[in-house]
Amino acid sequence: MFLLTPTHRLTLTFLACLTLFSAPSRAETLYPFKATFNVRVFGFNVGEAKQSLSCQQQNCLLTSEASPPKWAQRFINESAIEKIKLIQNDKEFKWLEYKKYLTRHYDDHTEHKTYTLVRDDKRHRVHYVEENKNWPLHKLVYDTISIAYAIQYRVRNHLPLKDMYFQDDKVQQKILFSVTNQPDEIDLDFKDELQTKRFEFHNDKMSVKLWLVPEIRDFPGQIEIENKAEKRTITLELNRVPDFSN
Repeated sequence: MFLLTPTHRLTLTFLACLTLFSAPSRAETLYPFKATFNVRVFGFNVGEAKQSLSCQQQNCLLTSEASPPKWAQRFINESAIEKIKLIQNDKEFKWLEYKKYLTRHYDDHTEHKTYTLVRDDKRHRVHYVEENKNWPLHKLVYDTISIAYAIQYRVRNHLPLKDMYFQDDKVQQKILFSVTNQPDEIDLDFKDELQTKRFEFHNDKMSVKLWLVPEIRDFPGQIEIENKAEKRTITLELNRVPDFSN
């Protein structure tokens, strides 16, 4: 029989601890959810945006639906459904495709448009299908909807917020952070003085403020997007605790 001496036991304990600390940790993925945001323009509540994330293993679909109520359609004639395909696992939150179905209502007709942006890894590009336009492919490229959840994923997993790019049907630009993890308070419909972490980033086209709520898994509680060219700010405010049961 082999007997462990105190020296042997100390060595084994040290090796066990070394193995524990050197083992790679698994990243925390975002939970599937259903959430509803108030949409404010010029300080007025002009409707709701419903967003959801559903996943089949690592293949995820992020959906956003926004339509103004009837009283607001005199001022805002657009409604949109946006669908974003993603891969989410313990290594990455990867953008694959963005599709937007836009409807514009006029007095005498209704106009429908579709915008499709696709990640093309083989050709190292982002391809705008309808206009046959292309941009260089970057690892951390996201659209206006998925960028908030990409930041949430990286904050949850203590990953750096650098080399992130914004993409839409007109432009691709790197985003620059001026504020990260700044403690702040916001008032939402379901709770006042909610403790948050504020992030601020910008590029030539827009300035964005994002408030993540630690007590709700760092979920976006408020998003403020300023369009610099149009001098218009749109604010999304979470109006109830998200449903994580789906």
